[in-house]
Amino acid sequence: MVAGPMKKKRKYTGTSDGASAGKRAGLEEFVRQVTELSNGVLWNNGTWVVRPKSGKKTLSVHATGRAVDLSWRKVGSKGRVNGRERAEATIQLLIDNANYLGIECVLDYFPEPHGRGWRCDRQAWQNYRTRTIASAPGSDWYHVEIAPRFADKPAEYIKRFERLKGTPQV
Repeated sequence: MVAGPMKKKRKYTGTSDGASAGKRAGLEEFVRQVTELSNGVLWNNGTWVVRPKSGKKTLSVHATGRAVDLSWRKVGSKGRVNGRERAEATIQLLIDNANYLGIECVLDYFPEPHGRGWRCDRQAWQNYRTRTIASAPGSDWYHVEIAPRFADKPAEYIKRFERLKGTPQV
């Protein structure tokens, strides 16, 4: 862990900042940095799109330009063999440094019976007991949301991820 044990709970933003007009440079840099940090194990499976949450009428955080789906699936030149196992190490590193990186939410669609979620307002994973996130269980990506204050600051992510480089990865 780079920034030390920072388990201070933070307010979860969700979609309170509304839809953006397009992709946001901070999130796009976050995605590039995570892909590099994971040695290509995690890759961009989608960022900005204005749409409701799957199966609901409420706005998706993707519409704010602050959410990405990071896949670990091996498809052609994307991903790596044993992607799930290898991706978990990077996701844990991100969560260990979530306050430092402005991460608000991580959804893991894979585990049975209904996936799991980590949020900044509880600083912990919650295993879902009922259908809470669409496409769970079994889907091959993590949904990651960043705080509004980082969404338009690519240089901030370059600087912060530079401190994470060299951290052992699986």
